[in-house]
Amino acid sequence: MKTTIIFFILVVLLDCSVLSVHLTSNVYARNVNETSQFYYYKQFIDHYDKSCGTFSQRFLINSTYYKPGGPIFLNTPGEGPITVKASGISEIAASFNGLLITIEHRYYGESYPSIKNLTTPNMKFLTVNQVLADFAEFIKNPPTDIIKIPKDAKWIFVGGSYAGNLATWMRKKFPKLVFAAWASSAPLLTKINFFEYDQGVAHALPCHDRVADAFKFVIDPILLSGNRTEITALKSQFGLDVLDDDQDFASAISHPVSLMVQSYFPPTSPSEIDTIPTFCAAFTKAPDNKPETSTLILAQVTKFFLNVSGITTPDAIKTNFATSALNTSVPNDMVSFMYQYCTQFGWYQIAPKPPKQSLRSQIVNRDYYQKQCNFVFPEIPPPHVKRIVRQFGGNTGRFSRTIFINGELDPWKHLTISGSYHKTISRNKVFLIKYASHINDLRFPTSVDSDSLKCARKFIIETLAKWLCVKCITDVSGFVKCQ
Repeated sequence: MKTTIIFFILVVLLDCSVLSVHLTSNVYARNVNETSQFYYYKQFIDHYDKSCGTFSQRFLINSTYYKPGGPIFLNTPGEGPITVKASGISEIAASFNGLLITIEHRYYGESYPSIKNLTTPNMKFLTVNQVLADFAEFIKNPPTDIIKIPKDAKWIFVGGSYAGNLATWMRKKFPKLVFAAWASSAPLLTKINFFEYDQGVAHALPCHDRVADAFKFVIDPILLSGNRTEITALKSQFGLDVLDDDQDFASAISHPVSLMVQSYFPPTSPSEIDTIPTFCAAFTKAPDNKPETSTLILAQVTKFFLNVSGITTPDAIKTNFATSALNTSVPNDMVSFMYQYCTQFGWYQIAPKPPKQSLRSQIVNRDYYQKQCNFVFPEIPPPHVKRIVRQFGGNTGRFSRTIFINGELDPWKHLTISGSYHKTISRNKVFLIKYASHINDLRFPTSVDSDSLKCARKFIIETLAKWLCVKCITDVSGFVKCQ
């Protein structure tokens, strides 16, 4: 589960290059390189009781292509730190002569309130409504001593994955502040038992039967047997014998396959590996299709995953996979996101109940996730997922001036608007990218992107141009300019 959090944090970093601007009195900057700076905004800790004081919320500005009158593209990486990096957002912002502002989410990166640790009492200000109020406050009172933003500027909120939810919810809650939203792979439906995730992984894997057989006929029978000798031998086979908790082990070995699908992006050059076909080729080239052989292949894949991830020492393995190693004594983005799904989102990636096919162990269940939540945050109740659905409509609502881009292979698709009923899809601006997974549209464009991905970007530009009442042309280099 912890590795899922790590990947979730890494995959949703929607970063952008920024232009150096001058240092001011109430907002301070730190040089990153010759052309970029971090800035810090004095944000309220509690928007409902402003006597609690403020904290420094980090942000970046990219004004490279900005012209007065252009829209303001506001985005956040969500559950991770902001970094200086170009993306698909910066490319489209440039097309509209837009200003791009990236704001770090409270309790992530360097944007933590002044708290001693991440224990339950100190996390009470990490709620969706406080987060949305942060962005609303920034829009209402931008740092005009850094850059002048017209009062009538049109703000477009952009985000991917959980940050895609924030984009959608900002437009819904603050329609007078947020002109439009672009939400990539946004899991709008909050629910506790997210067994459909595995079904999404299976849909993307031609060899899903072989993976499922390994869990059904080898791994689960051993883990459920109570035979400590066999269980220890199984853990050693996967290179995870330092994990004492059987559920931690069972959770850990499900991640390499699911992360491979969630992070899938077709190769952009002949030198790159096409991960899904390559993974499945290991099964088709195996001497037989016995579950024992499939288990051996999964073990080899897990060891490879550990090596390339740098998780090779006992301490590193425990830090990344053991519930008992979760550290709340210092700022920790992994713990912050854990608090969010333990209290508000759910999204417990559990095994489907038999006879449905599962690509993870049956002991990775709701009780396991709740055990982790209660270990880190004692005495908190199960997540209030229905409260979020009631407030924002889940994935079946009507969302005005909001663009939804999703991937056909994304395991999170079931929770997005593309996983809802056709009626809901038809009344919203939705594009499903073929043979694509999680937030593929937010990657920086390349000449070898799939036709479907190129169509998705065209869909975004044309939709925004219509809403902004501007016309777009494509120059000889292929760059789209809208004005």
